[in-house]
Amino acid sequence: MTASFKNKQQLNTNTIDLRYKELPLWDKASLMVSGRYVAANQSSSEKYNQDNNGYYPWKDTWMVGTTLTQKLDTGGFNEFSVLLANNSIASSFSRYAGSSPFTTFNGRYYGDHTNGTAVRVASQGEMYLRDDIIMANALVYSFGNDIYSYETGAHSDFESIRAVVRPAYIWDQYNQTGVELGYFRQQNTDLTGNKYYESGYKATLFHTFKVNTSMLTSRPELRFYGTYIKADETDLDNFTFEDQKKDQFAIGAQAEIWW
Repeated sequence: MTASFKNKQQLNTNTIDLRYKELPLWDKASLMVSGRYVAANQSSSEKYNQDNNGYYPWKDTWMVGTTLTQKLDTGGFNEFSVLLANNSIASSFSRYAGSSPFTTFNGRYYGDHTNGTAVRVASQGEMYLRDDIIMANALVYSFGNDIYSYETGAHSDFESIRAVVRPAYIWDQYNQTGVELGYFRQQNTDLTGNKYYESGYKATLFHTFKVNTSMLTSRPELRFYGTYIKADETDLDNFTFEDQKKDQFAIGAQAEIWW
């Protein structure tokens, strides 16, 4: 029987999440290794529904990774990470927006998962170019084979790249003014070989009130900004802004607090 979105049931899952942090390497460098395994705690009726009543079958999923952190002499740092995952976590890697390592999409587990895998390689951090200039950066490259894509279905392949740079001038400990430039592009290939592209870019001018000079590690902060966003290619979601526009300019304020 073909699985249907109309059929749904609640599942309990058991997750094993292991991390070993701060493994010393060389001067100011450390390593973290991690692993996650998610299995469903299914009742007999839930298994019966999957086998006979058109419910999507649960597939166990795992993720392993490592992160190298290098602290810089000038005060910044950089992190290099590699993640490998299969099944539903690999599906989350294929999302062009909000690609956190989840087992669900909008709280729902579904899809014909066939043990396809995905890889994510990332570099992120910040550096002080001068005492009064700081720059944060992020570069993420990911790809996957034979995964279930929430946009292009089962047995999809994908490849994506994302890049952000954020230089800022440090007026004092509590004030920074800067720009943020971001770009992403993703290609999905479905089971029949059709290719779909999603891409866009943004440019943001901002002023931030802070408690320290670090962009990535000091909170709370309050940021006022103006940003221009362009949706360039939209094959995966046919996205548009208001009035069917492909671009938008927005002005706003954003607060970030850690507790």
